[in-house]
Amino acid sequence: MNNPKTFWQTTFVFTFFANLVVLVWSAMRWAEIGVILYRSIWGLALVLYLGVLAGCIFLFFWIRSADWRVGRLVAWLELPWFSNLLWRGLGWSLFAGILLLLPWLKFTLRVGQVVKNSTQDPVLTTILFYWVAWWLLLLASAALKVALRASWQGAFAAALVILGVAYEMFVQFRAVSDYPFSLGWSETSRYFYASLYFSEWLYGERFPLSSLHPTRYFLQSLAYLVPSWGLTEHRFWQFLLWMVLPGAAAIALARRTFALHAQSVALFAGWFFLYLLLVGVYYHLMVMVILPLLFVSPRHPWRSLVAVLLASLWAGVSRVNWFPMPAMIALAIYLLEQPVRNDRPQPLFNGLRSMLAYLRWPVVWSLAGLFAALAAQAAYIPLSGNADNPEIFASSFTSDLLWYRLWPNALFPLGIVPAILIVTAPFLGVMAAATLQWKRLHPLRWLGLWGMILLLFGGSLVVSVKIGGGGDLHNMDTYAVLLGIIAAWLLGGQVTDEQGARFSVSLAWPAVAAALVIPLLFLLPALSPLITYNKDWTENNLRQLKTLVEAANGPVLFITERHLVTFRDIQVPMIAKYERVTLMEAAMSNNRKLLESFYADLRAHRFALIVSGKENLFVKENEPFAEENNVWNTRVSPYLLCYYEPIALFEPELSRIEVFAPRAVSQPCP
Repeated sequence: MNNPKTFWQTTFVFTFFANLVVLVWSAMRWAEIGVILYRSIWGLALVLYLGVLAGCIFLFFWIRSADWRVGRLVAWLELPWFSNLLWRGLGWSLFAGILLLLPWLKFTLRVGQVVKNSTQDPVLTTILFYWVAWWLLLLASAALKVALRASWQGAFAAALVILGVAYEMFVQFRAVSDYPFSLGWSETSRYFYASLYFSEWLYGERFPLSSLHPTRYFLQSLAYLVPSWGLTEHRFWQFLLWMVLPGAAAIALARRTFALHAQSVALFAGWFFLYLLLVGVYYHLMVMVILPLLFVSPRHPWRSLVAVLLASLWAGVSRVNWFPMPAMIALAIYLLEQPVRNDRPQPLFNGLRSMLAYLRWPVVWSLAGLFAALAAQAAYIPLSGNADNPEIFASSFTSDLLWYRLWPNALFPLGIVPAILIVTAPFLGVMAAATLQWKRLHPLRWLGLWGMILLLFGGSLVVSVKIGGGGDLHNMDTYAVLLGIIAAWLLGGQVTDEQGARFSVSLAWPAVAAALVIPLLFLLPALSPLITYNKDWTENNLRQLKTLVEAANGPVLFITERHLVTFRDIQVPMIAKYERVTLMEAAMSNNRKLLESFYADLRAHRFALIVSGKENLFVKENEPFAEENNVWNTRVSPYLLCYYEPIALFEPELSRIEVFAPRAVSQPCP
């Protein structure tokens, strides 16, 4: 895999296709805006793109030839004279500069400062950025080759993993802001739901816990143990959860599968960390990955059972599609490490008995895990204080399914199916390569491994098309995690075949290079500057909202922005019901009990004021989240606007907040 000629051939192929994409994209844009190339600076860009394409074709075939100059060039490109301490320091300095330069280019560079008359078209600016980014990635690899005295393949892998982890951390850190209002539709809702674990202390009253993602909010609630922390610190705590728990899962998997190779552990852990966040596997679900990875082993069935039980109890109060995951991870580890050892032909009855004996512990783990998850959910419903409306826990089973979101659409241009196949393609390649050696493992083992992958793939697709989802890949999490674990065992050589020997899969360098590039293909577009806002304007909006709400003659319902009450920016009693996320879930699943209760309270003018987002009755078509907008504007907004009227609108830079008061005369109601 460390053949320098293979590296350069792969690099020429990747550079060729990168330039081809840039050329086609640019040509489409030039035609769209009517650029006359022979009169424009973009004519020079065309010549450059075509020159690179021709150069890549020539160099690819030349380096494959037996020309004696090829060997000399490859030896020269190994850069042996750069191995002293000075050059290594310069290599690290260059790499650090590129690490900072890429975001700077993305944030601030206007190509018009360099290329005349290009400021009028941001699309061409974007195209040029990605073209430059590819060359900077190659330069970063060269810098690390010198700094680490590594092979070109190792330097390329290290460069892309380090850059990817750094940029992922930056993207996640953007949410750590002192902006006092919500940064997104439900961003600050999470801090309210986390506060419910300490509701008696914070609000002087015990409120029901969340029916959605209870373990996520439990982990977030730990920040309330520091009483002085406000919204900014809680955002930082959530940032740490996003970094630490997926990172711990990635390290646990890498150490379990690449234990004898420290560099492989570091590189695979970094890449798998990016993979988990690219899929969008929530941090609270990592508990169900870490426990089996640390403690499940065919040699220790009782210890494995305890790990599966603990992880399954956590699953029972996390997500319903994760109920079987701890047992499935344990089963996968068992199938990968434990041979059937049934080489001699046996009568049918004896063969079945042998298979049942082989599967004894996996069956025990599976049944115990599923029972533990169901028992945990059954216990949580009354303990959480939601026993009067248990249907809210089953909203996933009654919500609409929007199958078109599997394919490219306005909400998710790639579509769920193409995107998840791109992201998991490296691991699918590992599985395919392993299956070509199918005789190494008993058919029962292959059936179990592939059966679980396909089952989770199909189930995840169904979860992804539920209304409220489909905008990213996070509902494909169970499939992506189990596939990644199985592939890691194969890559790390931790699979035991039927003869008791280790069984592994090695990928060709082009496949590895493609896998390394995939996270950055998604990360670079996501790079954007840290959040800034007009503090004076925002604080003035907050003061006006505070004055209006605190002067209310009666209870105030915060459908949104109720973190302002949690962190005591506004001093009013908290009303726990009808928070935006739960109300939206009820609207999407048509939970009549909660909705009718909401309508009755509106009709009775129970609330002196209601704080919500900007409400309207618009029905959308063929727009992102059109169905979610329409269900809210059908089952929530009409009733709110029927019995209440807007009296104030606040528009700090990143939010829109509307305050409603009871109508003296109700409008026509649904």
